[in-house]
Amino acid sequence: MALREFLETMASRTRDALHREAERLLEAAGVTREPVALRDVISALNLSLVQTDREPFSCEAALAPLGDGFVVSVRGDGGERRRRFSIAHEIGHFVLHPAQARHERGGTVNEAMRVREREADAFAAELLMPQHLVRQAALEEGVDARRLADRFEVSVAAMSLRLRRLGLAERQSDFLPPSRAAL
Repeated sequence: MALREFLETMASRTRDALHREAERLLEAAGVTREPVALRDVISALNLSLVQTDREPFSCEAALAPLGDGFVVSVRGDGGERRRRFSIAHEIGHFVLHPAQARHERGGTVNEAMRVREREADAFAAELLMPQHLVRQAALEEGVDARRLADRFEVSVAAMSLRLRRLGLAERQSDFLPPSRAAL
């Protein structure tokens, strides 16, 4: 097997594993429809969600140990959809990398940290935009990234990427409605 094939196989296995973990978590939290209720997910994991408007948090959200458990700390500023993705990202760290949970993540970034961040992003997408719900919504609404983003309470960019990754759209023009100028 060539190196490229090996890497593609490993990436596919990782995506499958992230998908399964997110599905299990959604089932445990009793989530059956969009938009995903993150409070239910946080509760199912026995986590706490704390909003903060002060430093030392330079990131939008962080997973940090607190007593015998963990807390997802999220800044109060910024858009709601971005905040939801940031919370889901931190939930991804809790599920996938609990040993790495710590306060502020400053300092040198190495390849292992980049991989963990990409995994947490992919998990957040799986959690907020579950494959079966996105496919069903696309059947009902059409492959319109803006409408689906509203339905799932995520950004248009996140939904656009999810639609491409699920093979529901290949190009940006596939999932955006025609402009009024083109009509």
